Amino acid sequence: MSALGEHRQSRGSLPLWLDFLTRPVKASHEDVRLEIMSTLLLSRSTVLFGAISLCVLLGAIAVLQDIFAAVFTGSVFLVAGIARLLIITSLKGKMLAWPQVARIVVSGLAYATAVGLVGSVAAWSGDPVLQVLGAMVMTGIVFGFCISNSGAPRYAEVQALIVTVPFLIGAALSGPPAMLLILLQTPFWLFGLHGLIRTTHRRLADLVQVQRQNEYLAYNDTLTGLANRAQVLSSLTQIARDRALKSPPPYVLFLDLDGFKAINDTHGHAVGDLLLRAVAQRLSECVRAGDVVGRIGGDEFVVILRDLDPDDITRLARRLTEAIARPFSLGTGITAKVGLSIGGAPLGPDPEQAMASADLMLYSAKRDGRGTFRLTGL
Repeated sequence: MSALGEHRQSRGSLPLWLDFLTRPVKASHEDVRLEIMSTLLLSRSTVLFGAISLCVLLGAIAVLQDIFAAVFTGSVFLVAGIARLLIITSLKGKMLAWPQVARIVVSGLAYATAVGLVGSVAAWSGDPVLQVLGAMVMTGIVFGFCISNSGAPRYAEVQALIVTVPFLIGAALSGPPAMLLILLQTPFWLFGLHGLIRTTHRRLADLVQVQRQNEYLAYNDTLTGLANRAQVLSSLTQIARDRALKSPPPYVLFLDLDGFKAINDTHGHAVGDLLLRAVAQRLSECVRAGDVVGRIGGDEFVVILRDLDPDDITRLARRLTEAIARPFSLGTGITAKVGLSIGGAPLGPDPEQAMASADLMLYSAKRDGRGTFRLTGL
């Protein structure tokens, strides 16, 4: 299972407000919601760019309007900006889980509120210079929200509304009567932001979904859903690297079906595929959730065991052979019966050597009558 998968949390366990703000546009993207959240832009340079723009606007407010308003709103923005920077810094480069996403969302809403407060002072001032400068700054920041936070579309929309609506209302009501035309344009402006966020979100979600599918195909057998050769070798290497920390040491089982070729030749590859899927299911049911079960090709399987005593390994090998020896009803009017031979060896510092030793034990089991197991190093 990927690291992201380990952090995946069901929708029902999320707080209602977080569920609402992070819900994807399409229901089909629900299963990659957390992965999409990981695309939220955690860039300090973006916050610093906004801070510089706001400082210019605050300076203009202090000079042209009210220094006390500039100091007050600037203080609020400073607190929100520092909090945002601290959260971004603490999460930079880390795998996000839902508690971290909640912190990002809350700090982002507080940051947007502080930005909107500064913009509102400029808008309600009635000074055309402050209003034009404020419009430029607010537009840049709002579009930054729309693009960088489109992974959570409602979150980005709320940020945009917090900043945009007070500014537009203030600019429309504080200027000459003709400025009321801004209120006529406001719905179209907001609708355009809505469309931008949703379009960007859908494209991003599709990309994340394709990425996950590609990751799955790279490390899983497409027929059985088990780990494929690449993932088995990767797991062996990782477990071998950590073996010194484990007692008892990890163990590798090399499995091969007895009589599979005859069924494949008699009934065809479609039935053979059904049988392989059924075998994979039984193997997975026999082992623990933390053990690795993989298909490395044809009718050959591998099981990687951790933290099992020799007696437990022997019992598991017996349970596997007995499980596969039971007839398989393939749902096509065909009942298939195969056997399972197993060879096993401890996983030492060299994964390839462990596989070779397990393969030798498998050959020994085949030679001694099949449907049995031969284990070394116990």
